Amino acid sequence: MLTDIAAKGGNYLLNVGPTSEGLFPQPSIDRLREIGEWMKVYGEAIYATQASPFQQLDWGRCTQKALGNDTRLYLHVFDWPREGKLRVPGIFNQTQQAYLLADAQKTSLPVARDEDALVITLSLSAPDANNSVIVLDIVGKPEVSYPPRIKADYNIFVNDLEVALNSEHGNFEIRYTLDGSVPSLNSPLSQGTIRLTETATISARCFRDGKPASNTATAKFAKVTPRVAEQIDKPQKGVDYSYYEGDWDRLPDFKNLTPVKKGALANFNFSPRQEVERFGFEYSGFIRVPATGVYAFFTSSDDGSRLYIGDSLVVDNNGLHGMQEKRGVIALATGLHPIRVTFFEKTGGDDLVVSYQSDKIKKQRLADTALFHKK
Repeated sequence: MLTDIAAKGGNYLLNVGPTSEGLFPQPSIDRLREIGEWMKVYGEAIYATQASPFQQLDWGRCTQKALGNDTRLYLHVFDWPREGKLRVPGIFNQTQQAYLLADAQKTSLPVARDEDALVITLSLSAPDANNSVIVLDIVGKPEVSYPPRIKADYNIFVNDLEVALNSEHGNFEIRYTLDGSVPSLNSPLSQGTIRLTETATISARCFRDGKPASNTATAKFAKVTPRVAEQIDKPQKGVDYSYYEGDWDRLPDFKNLTPVKKGALANFNFSPRQEVERFGFEYSGFIRVPATGVYAFFTSSDDGSRLYIGDSLVVDNNGLHGMQEKRGVIALATGLHPIRVTFFEKTGGDDLVVSYQSDKIKKQRLADTALFHKK
């Protein structure tokens, strides 16, 4: 955590206080001693450093310091490479030297270039069990590229889907594949968007001057069959509810509990409750879907909630928490579909908002007119 926060440009505030007897807990003393021992060796990689120039490093984190016009990178390796090769992706600077920070002799480590990455050759064993630091001095300020962004409204579709490919840097071209393979110079050149009509795994990579200039970004998009609507005889407006009382930290299995009260409501609300705290609701009914397509459902709740369409858990917002929103997506055909929402409140604030959206519907709270239940 200390390194992670420093790599993001923050300061780690560690609150360690005494017990009611005026003593510091032994686990706190042990941990502070461990941190102090590590900082004796590696403190240079934390104190007076700046945030990492990299968006993500699979093996750890990075901090940096300016050395005049050049830069010193501190590579914090949490997961030591088994093969002894540390790959630093998407960096174009020339190197000056590399060595282990724990090595008082500063023995030089071999550094080679492999396409967009610098590869540092290491021993097979890590100097530190938690975080080993490698110093990498480079010429100039860090010039780092990031993998392209692959973005679409949803990761599933019914007929077709438009996927955007873009880069934070304007002087790169993006090439892609649709089978998950690593793009090459012979791969199609992105013009900004791709329209998919079949399931695909898009891999995209930046190129510059005919050479790879970034890691590869990958995202899968699946063509799906929408859930078939159900036929309901004379549906009534609103949803059924069952109200429960109990003390839970997570949503219980309401099927095994006896409800305090049952009835029907126009929408998902708490009006039937008899207690301010420690209660739960299970709502069930049908939602009318106006057009076939992919729909995103949201629950914003304090405390936990879940939303099901038929037997499919679409939104999982369970657990003890303040007001927070979670999202899930599902493909639905035009018509009525079973919807079930569960909610529990322990203590403190309480609220539940159920919303949805599609490519034709702006995000909005589920209206009374969209909800039905059996007579």
